[in-house]
Amino acid sequence: MKKLSFISYALVIAITLSAVEPLTLDSCLTLAKHNNPELRKAQLEIDKAQQVKAQAFTKYFPQIQASAGAFHALHPLVELTLDDIGNASVRELLNYVYVNYGDALHMSNSINLFQYGYTAGVTAVQPVFAGGKIVAGNKLAKVGVEAAKLQAEITERDVLQQVEESYWLLYGLQQKRLLVFEFERMLDTITRQVQSAVDAGLALPSDMSSVELRKDHLARQQLMISNGQQLARRALALSIGYDADSLDIDIEPDLPDKQLVHASDAQTNNTAEHRLLKLQLRAAKLERHMTLADALPQIAFGANYSYGKLQADILREGLRSKTGNGALFVTVSVPLTQWWETGHKLKMHNLTMEQVQIDADYLGEQLNLRTQQAYDQVVEAEALLRIQQRTAGHAEEAFRQAQINYNAGRATITDLLKAQTEYNQAQSDVTDAHTAYFIALRRYCSLSL
Repeated sequence: MKKLSFISYALVIAITLSAVEPLTLDSCLTLAKHNNPELRKAQLEIDKAQQVKAQAFTKYFPQIQASAGAFHALHPLVELTLDDIGNASVRELLNYVYVNYGDALHMSNSINLFQYGYTAGVTAVQPVFAGGKIVAGNKLAKVGVEAAKLQAEITERDVLQQVEESYWLLYGLQQKRLLVFEFERMLDTITRQVQSAVDAGLALPSDMSSVELRKDHLARQQLMISNGQQLARRALALSIGYDADSLDIDIEPDLPDKQLVHASDAQTNNTAEHRLLKLQLRAAKLERHMTLADALPQIAFGANYSYGKLQADILREGLRSKTGNGALFVTVSVPLTQWWETGHKLKMHNLTMEQVQIDADYLGEQLNLRTQQAYDQVVEAEALLRIQQRTAGHAEEAFRQAQINYNAGRATITDLLKAQTEYNQAQSDVTDAHTAYFIALRRYCSLSL
């Protein structure tokens, strides 16, 4: 019983590991949104821009700074004796007092100041007017967040387009592989028919050689398709965050039912690229304003409080000076020599804004051209798909007639194999046309949204 249970458990694990997990187009796109490294990096750029915005907002509040210091000198910084007093009358009076009453008053003939001590303080400065630089900086940080979001939108669009193209490429290869299996089955039937004819003396051995050559050609096709599937599977797995080595990917097609609508100029002029250029123009204007602010007066209010303890040896007694004090102040800074430099900087910003405007106009023309081209490619791909479908229908009918004629002795094996090859190629062309149509439709939709 234990051996049977172990075997059953092993079979369950083997079946689970060998199961193929089907992935629809929607599931691939959803996985790409969560796992694609480019999209994750784009989200981190948004987070960084939001941190810059929060950092710029702190400039509205007072800037507070605390400081502390201490010192100890080998000798007092200020050392005076009675002989150092310049006023003769005062010097004589102090000498008289020192000689007659010094011991009683515990007087010394020297004064020592500032040999050691410490001080600590805090200062707060509130900017009142900075030429509009703080307001412009916050607006610029907000523009940065919007730009990061638009760039993430563009990145997501490009990544999802790449994922969908990889999906349809893999789908096309899968369909081709099924076609090769079907044609191999047909060729097996033809092989049995030809072998029977050769055995009955109704066909030549060379006819059998022609069939074998055709089988070798299908085997080469099968190998090329298999290698192509491996590469396409790895590319798709990398885009959606799957490990292609540990997980097989099977395509479960959900064919789109999209109505083709031609995009107008108003739509193409409102794409993410256009909006990003508009943000760049706003950013250039704000940067120009910040440059102008450097040449304007700066006004700020502030407050300071400090506390210190300094050594002061006066007479024979060692006195200690402990003081605390505060102050309010206002600062006004007026640049006098920056106008010349600022004038050139402003001209540079004007040229930058002109460049951005030229890029915006040129991009609009490019997008309109690309959208028209993508629309034409969809229409062309749809027309080619219909033509290939009709061609495949004619090739299928020709192959059926060739089988009838061969069985009736009115056609050779060469005619039959030629008809079968043309039918094979026509079906493969239909698969290629389907894939090309889906890819062209995706490209057009990504441009017109």
